[in-house]
Amino acid sequence: MRISLIQNSPSVGFKSNNRRITDKSGGLLYKTTTYFFRDDLDWHGLINLLNNKYRNTPKVNIINHACSNGPEVYSLIIQLGLSLGKTAEKFFPILAKDINPDNIINAQKGSQIGINNNDLYKISYYTNNNLNRFFSYSPAQSSEYHLALKPRPILKDKVIFQQGDILQDVSEIQFQNTVLLCRNFWQYLKDSNCKFLAQKLGEKMDKTSLLVLGEHDILSSNADKYLAENGFRRLFNRYVYEKST
Repeated sequence: MRISLIQNSPSVGFKSNNRRITDKSGGLLYKTTTYFFRDDLDWHGLINLLNNKYRNTPKVNIINHACSNGPEVYSLIIQLGLSLGKTAEKFFPILAKDINPDNIINAQKGSQIGINNNDLYKISYYTNNNLNRFFSYSPAQSSEYHLALKPRPILKDKVIFQQGDILQDVSEIQFQNTVLLCRNFWQYLKDSNCKFLAQKLGEKMDKTSLLVLGEHDILSSNADKYLAENGFRRLFNRYVYEKST
């Protein structure tokens, strides 16, 4: 792939993955900021953990809440497929949910996703310089991004995008043999809702499940404290939790 040959010309269907969502008075509700292969997660370590924990489990459910328009779930699909080969099929399809309807509509359509140079570097690294296998690409409309990527069927066919609110969904999820990624949004929750979510996860999750958070959840909320109070322990992988015995 020779990125230097791409000229600045208009592209269609471009969608930003870095927006501010505000209330009617202009107050910040949350940001949709997301990236491919975010640095706060040990991606190789996570895949090794999943492979070992679920070695003898025929089907594993993965749920990615606050998925934005798809970069994180696509990162996970890429890493699972390249690392585990056919074994990865038991983790698919991944259910990806977001509270923002625009994010889900764009993800369901497979709209182009803007990336910066850091995204490009990480995608190239994790795909062994084989970006074309997973995405088509074109120039981005916004100067904020270097390229716009459109996921190919090898990614889109392995994920189901739905709108959803984790505070409502948590009571309905069946958590046996389930990996829940709910990363980098706890800081936007009221502290009472943060405590509520940790309590419900403590009630519903068991030793067959894993919970994956993000750096901002630990630095900017009481998530770690409330999870510890509800029987979770953090594993050697940063921000990955399991119910204590």
